Amino acid sequence: MIPTILLKTYAYLKGWRTDLKIIVIESDDWGSIRTSSKDSYDCLVASGFPMDRSCYSLDALETEEDLEMLFEVLKSIRDSRGMPACMTAYMVVANPDFHKIKESNYTKYYYEPVTSTLNKYYGRINVPQLWKKGIEQGVFITQFHAREHIRWWDWLRSLQKGSFEALETFNLGMCGVPFAVSKEKKSHYVGLYSDRKKLADSGVSLEELIKGGIKLFNKIFGFNPVSTVAPNCYWNDYAESIWSECGIRYIQGGPVKYVDGPDGIKKKFVYLGERNSFGSIYLIRNCSFEPSRNKRFNAEYCLKQIQLAFKLHKPAVISTHRVNYIGAIDSRNRERGLNELMHLLKKITEKWRDVIFLSTPELGYLIENNIQDLKEINENLFREISKTNIRNSSKGDAKF
Repeated sequence: MIPTILLKTYAYLKGWRTDLKIIVIESDDWGSIRTSSKDSYDCLVASGFPMDRSCYSLDALETEEDLEMLFEVLKSIRDSRGMPACMTAYMVVANPDFHKIKESNYTKYYYEPVTSTLNKYYGRINVPQLWKKGIEQGVFITQFHAREHIRWWDWLRSLQKGSFEALETFNLGMCGVPFAVSKEKKSHYVGLYSDRKKLADSGVSLEELIKGGIKLFNKIFGFNPVSTVAPNCYWNDYAESIWSECGIRYIQGGPVKYVDGPDGIKKKFVYLGERNSFGSIYLIRNCSFEPSRNKRFNAEYCLKQIQLAFKLHKPAVISTHRVNYIGAIDSRNRERGLNELMHLLKKITEKWRDVIFLSTPELGYLIENNIQDLKEINENLFREISKTNIRNSSKGDAKF
């Protein structure tokens, strides 16, 4: 049997190559609730939860201040074309409706659009307008992550069974705590796209999860996404078929696709530019920037990965999470993350003068059409990709 490390290396090496110095920054979890407030964090600490064991305890619904400060950093750094640094933000477009769930005595799941969730929290009412402003400025390109980021059917079962941890965090407007913090050693922030039969046994429709989420994305942003990354990079061929029906052309993740089938979870290795049976293209993350998680995943570590990607004639696709840029629970976390991001971006532009910043849809388009000439990449490419998506459905609220 071939060792996993060799298969991963093979997956990284194989596939589309380019001499262009391309940087893509992909950030997951935007729009999702996590720790509901600083008061909730302190309450859980007082209840004996070791909140400092996971950086995700510092994650929270983004505020206007979080976005404004992030955008300032991104706009301050320009590539060889004079374009600003760009972050592709993978969005969660719905969250649990705690009030309705409690009214049903935890017997039924209800969700609400993220725009409704934002209206309930201080300093977040104008977040949707800032998302759209980020798109217009070319620094914050939204794409589809999931309808919600929790395995809500398992969460509902925990509530029905009277789990103290589930009920205590529910009353704080939360869906549990990170696994490393949990006294019950349980997290509901796990992969969602399981085997179809397993989901059906829980009364869940994968088609409804994905199609409902993409429809809501369109309503919020006014265009259909063309790329997606599954929560926890955990999906199957059925999910890919639904994505394809919805106009998803580019599937993001690492070189390992975790497939949940009737016989359990299996690994499948994919490479950059590989097409699945539906014609969608796999894109591969090959760099990591997670300063909130561990000092090891800082700017210097990421720069080494970027250097290797360029040496192998690959675009550098950086994986990062929202938590690195959030200050609602602890402003020092945001300060550290933004300082590291600024350091990373400055070093990139100093070391590689010919670098270009692209969004995920733009990279996917280059690979799809094997574009190797910088002259064929214009500043309106993202808008053109979104507007010419042949399966684009109803118009939403956003204006371009």
